[in-house]
Amino acid sequence: MGSEQLAFFLLLPLSLILATWKGGAPERYGALVIVAMAVIQRIAIVFVPSHFVSVDPAALVTDFVGLTGFGILAVQARRIWPIWAASLQLLSVSAHFARWADIGVPPFVYALMRGSPTFVALAALLVGTVLHMVRLKRHGADPSWQNWSRGSASYDRYPGRPSNRW
Repeated sequence: MGSEQLAFFLLLPLSLILATWKGGAPERYGALVIVAMAVIQRIAIVFVPSHFVSVDPAALVTDFVGLTGFGILAVQARRIWPIWAASLQLLSVSAHFARWADIGVPPFVYALMRGSPTFVALAALLVGTVLHMVRLKRHGADPSWQNWSRGSASYDRYPGRPSNRW
């Protein structure tokens, strides 16, 4: 097992456990997206072995699930990390299109392009969970979701605290 795989398999449980235990709703949903990606990948490998010479359909489906899940979180959550994670998953999906277009991407580069962004998205989940914990400690509250109603312009991020507006 390489050092990259070891780092991934250490970061995976740490991120998922911390997000589930101490994270807000967006962090728990982010952990669920990661788990869904892992389960889909494991099931798909049984039917379609992973390879790097042509487009890997199992990894493509997995990356689309990640892009969709983190994309929804990026729009709905009052957090920055889902935007990072969605952007990183877009890079993973782009790797599949680069392989499909056959623009001369070596197999090692394809493997790196499709796997590294998901690793960094996992790190973003961990950082997001830690920042959520800091905001809870500092402010006593950390709203999870955007308020898209018309009156949201006057929405106070931390109710009960004096507003810093004007």
